[in-house]
Amino acid sequence: MVCFTLQISVVLLLLLYAMTFHKGICSTSCNAKDQSALLIFKRGVVDRSNMLSSWSNEEDCCAWKGVQCDNMTGRVTRLDLNQENLEGLSLPSTLNQSLVTPSDTHANFSSLKYLDLSFNEDLHLDNLQWLSQLSSLKYLNLSLISLENETNWLQTMAMHPSLLELRLASCHLKNISPSVKFVNFTSLVTLDLSGNYFDSELPYWIFNLSNDISHIDLSFNTIQGQIPKSLLNLQNLKYLGLDNNEFTGPIPDWLGEHQHLQHLGLIENMFSGSIPSSLGNLTSLNQLTVSSDLLSGNLPNTIGQLFNLRRLYIGGSLSGVLSEKHFSKLFNLESLALNSNFAFDLDPNWIPPFQLHEISLRNTTLGPTIPEWLYTQRTLDILDISYSGISSINADRFWSFVSNIGAILLSHNAISADLTNVTLNSGYIFMSHNNFTGGIPRISTNVSIFDISSNSLSGPISPSLCPKLGREKSLLSYMDLSYNLLTGVVPDCWENWRGLLFLFLNSNKLGGEIPPSMGLLDGLIEMDLQKNNLFGKFSLDMSNFTSLVFINLGENNFSGVLPTKMPKSMQVMILRSNQFAGKIPPETCSLPSLSQLDLSQNKLSGSIPPCVYNITRMDGARAASHFQFSLDLFWKGRELRYEDTGLLKNLDFSTNNLSGEIPPELFSLTEVLFLNLSRNNLMGKIPSKIGGMKNLESLDLSNNHLSGEIPAAISNLSFLSFLNLSYNDFTGQIPLGTQLQSFEAWSYAGNPKLCGLPLTKNCSKEENYDKAKQGGANESQNTSLYLGMGVGFVVGLWGLWGSLVLNRAWRHKYFRLLDRILDWIYVFVALKINKFGELRASSR
Repeated sequence: MVCFTLQISVVLLLLLYAMTFHKGICSTSCNAKDQSALLIFKRGVVDRSNMLSSWSNEEDCCAWKGVQCDNMTGRVTRLDLNQENLEGLSLPSTLNQSLVTPSDTHANFSSLKYLDLSFNEDLHLDNLQWLSQLSSLKYLNLSLISLENETNWLQTMAMHPSLLELRLASCHLKNISPSVKFVNFTSLVTLDLSGNYFDSELPYWIFNLSNDISHIDLSFNTIQGQIPKSLLNLQNLKYLGLDNNEFTGPIPDWLGEHQHLQHLGLIENMFSGSIPSSLGNLTSLNQLTVSSDLLSGNLPNTIGQLFNLRRLYIGGSLSGVLSEKHFSKLFNLESLALNSNFAFDLDPNWIPPFQLHEISLRNTTLGPTIPEWLYTQRTLDILDISYSGISSINADRFWSFVSNIGAILLSHNAISADLTNVTLNSGYIFMSHNNFTGGIPRISTNVSIFDISSNSLSGPISPSLCPKLGREKSLLSYMDLSYNLLTGVVPDCWENWRGLLFLFLNSNKLGGEIPPSMGLLDGLIEMDLQKNNLFGKFSLDMSNFTSLVFINLGENNFSGVLPTKMPKSMQVMILRSNQFAGKIPPETCSLPSLSQLDLSQNKLSGSIPPCVYNITRMDGARAASHFQFSLDLFWKGRELRYEDTGLLKNLDFSTNNLSGEIPPELFSLTEVLFLNLSRNNLMGKIPSKIGGMKNLESLDLSNNHLSGEIPAAISNLSFLSFLNLSYNDFTGQIPLGTQLQSFEAWSYAGNPKLCGLPLTKNCSKEENYDKAKQGGANESQNTSLYLGMGVGFVVGLWGLWGSLVLNRAWRHKYFRLLDRILDWIYVFVALKINKFGELRASSR
């Protein structure tokens, strides 16, 4: 009996092994119709990265990348093409053809359960009708694919009651159907609609979702109103993301009744009042984030009871004093951010119950010294104590403490310390706006970002940057030493730092010429050397700096001709206040991406090249990308610090020796906001094309030799808020219009032949009459008519002579009147004849 039982057991084991082996290896091959449909889908997309190279008839489709099949039927059940850089211009028709066409040729993928096309930003879906045939679909992720033309997405999704997960994050959706009461999501567990354009209150259908719903993410929208208590219907919620919306009113006290909640995100909203103490009841929470500029009061100490909490972020306008009770049971806390005006009342010997990986006490009153409890944190990767009122440190202890921390942020304190003998090893170092002194600290090859700007560092740069590095390649990509007291020359050892993308040495006392090794920094994106004592010719060939978009050499003593070897990528070029001479080179016109060009306060001569119209960025062409720049800008007559996000487009050639006329082509740059040609030797008239610069806000043509009348078209510049035409040779009446009369008289000073408001000099009746006549559209064509009228008028007057001879009183009055009339006619006719001659000469 025992032997028989053993034989039966062996047989069952062998059978189980055979079934497992068959299921794992001997699966059915891919369904032919499904394979054909997938190939049609492949032909309808652009696969620049060749991610679908395995999709061919030479291999079974169940082995293709991103494809999974049922082992028994061979039907495709899973299509995962997440983040494969796919593109498509007519994807809906392709999907309709390959996924849902019911025919003998193509499959309808009725077995497909999992479809993920997310993070393929260049795929285009005009509608979602093709989803209606995927009756078995349980998981759908189309995040980061634009669905801006789809207005009935909710109704389409409701046709899939078996859906467990629906992710449509950042799809440009606009309509969340706030008035719809119920949607047939009877199985839904996860709903992610974050990063869209919903601007209504929370929709009713959200509160009537399945009892199984556990994950709702509506963050990064503009959802408004208060959070309704109907949210309590969803008692199984574990994840509720409402960050970055416009929710108002108090944070509801009843949120503390969601006992299963593990993630509660409420940051960047418009909540008012205080944080309710009931949040301390959410003992399942592992992440709590709350911030609003309208919140007030202290942080409730019940937060200290959340023993499962791993991440706590509190920001906004809260204040008050934090004690040990606020942290008493936070045993599992890994990330702590208290970015509000909190003070601390902690025992000097207090040891926290947690070991943190990240800590941010930004904007708190932590100082004036580093508290002892902070040194107990031995696992820190990020330390942010910027804006926290620290003025002194125990140097040896502190630099040893931060040596193994990946990112340190100490900016905007008042820390006084000598850095001469300090070596920094952190990957990300932000120490700007303090009182650090001495020389630049040494940095290891681990450092990626190094910002020590706006301190009082002195001495040369070379001792820190020029020691030979080991075999390990430097990771440094960002270096900011600006606004210090550094002296000496720019070192010639940049081969050590060839990975630099951003270099800021501006606002120091550096001298000498540009060293040749700077030409090795061909990956630079921004380079700022402004406000130093650099001199010599700028002869670096930067044409192969293919990523360079910003260069600032302003306020130095560079000489020679303007740099000509610049990359096509250049967006901002500031060469102001140097000794550059010669003409503006035509190569400058070949930089189509320029949005700011400042050549002011140099010794440039010659004329403004007409080729400026080639700077297409200034005439409305759109740039592919734009970095945010900080720069000192002479804007509307004064110097300002400006954060440029790509909207500003400036052209400044002022204070040079430029001559000749202003080329009309210059005024085709219709996107320019700031145009300054002042303090040159320009002559001629202002071209009437200036009226096309509709976006112009600031115009300065002062201190030149411009002449003629101010063109009436200038009154079309409706955004103009700064105007300086002073000290030229303009004549005639200032064109009428509220825009030009709104400026003060100094805008027109130094033009003695100008008249009309806002000047005190009135225009004579003759000038007004002449002005009205000149306003006619066909004036030049009617010269003969005016001449005939003048002659006829004279003959008629003389015809009256005989009747007036006998009346002496009339005769005297008449002669006085006639003298004035004849003078006027003489001037009028002479002007017309001269103009008529000029027209004939120009037509030959």
